[in-house]
Amino acid sequence: MNKPIFGVAGFPINFFATPYGKKRENIFKWLKELDLDAMEIQCTYGIRMKKDQAVLYRDLAKQYGITLTMHAPYYINLGSANDEVVERSKEELKKAIELAHILDVKRIIFHPGGGYGTDRKAGLERIIKILNSLEKEIDLKNIKVYPEIGGKINQLGSLEEIIEICKGVKFARPCIDLAHLHAREKGSMNSADQIIAVLNKIEKELGRKILEETHFHVYPVDYTEKGEKIHKAFGDKTKENQLSIFDSDSDNEYMPRAEDYIKALKEVNLTPITICEAFNTQEIGAVLMKSIYFS
Repeated sequence: MNKPIFGVAGFPINFFATPYGKKRENIFKWLKELDLDAMEIQCTYGIRMKKDQAVLYRDLAKQYGITLTMHAPYYINLGSANDEVVERSKEELKKAIELAHILDVKRIIFHPGGGYGTDRKAGLERIIKILNSLEKEIDLKNIKVYPEIGGKINQLGSLEEIIEICKGVKFARPCIDLAHLHAREKGSMNSADQIIAVLNKIEKELGRKILEETHFHVYPVDYTEKGEKIHKAFGDKTKENQLSIFDSDSDNEYMPRAEDYIKALKEVNLTPITICEAFNTQEIGAVLMKSIYFS
């Protein structure tokens, strides 16, 4: 891509407060009027979209120049030690791929899984094995799967684990949720330099082409010693200093910041798809990031 793409996760609450909000299919026209470029279809509670709705969304997205991506169900857990859970998760991912073909979606984001008691090495091996088996069972075409950084420390999905999955699966690419990374590392994304270090690590480990195909979720986050607590809006201030093992001169602003992210993109000369998941302000955050980039 020769220019960055900024968009929203799902249907922002502010969309439903407008006249457009009476019909969900108006989301594409609304995003176009906001000068946004993308929407991540949220299938987080199951693959339930009917074919005619998917065709309608596909056609409207093309009409208004909106790039579609998809987030697969939250309950996918390919890293589980339970074979039944892994098999159900695999079938759900296959359903997501089938829907992606109808929507003309090329990126499917999913959580690797795991949790308390998971053997991390064995869990990663299961994830890589199951993902590779998909090639023999379903037509991927040009679809890539995107394992996402996990927000909780106990979850599979550290930066290193995401890189490991992408090394082992040729059609896997990283989904770098900077807020999740910030939370699980107890405050690591406090500056552009720290974000640049993440981008450089991906390029070093996976190559420039994979870095250019990396998918980003960007928004501020509150966290505890266990990791992610709640999404925040850009500019929200903390009531007191967060527990952080990293230095910060943020004046108690929740991290990561839009300014730092955009500075990092420009420093590394990267033009990715960026989806904003800021609390009840997805479109505001996406517009902010785009305006900073092109200012």
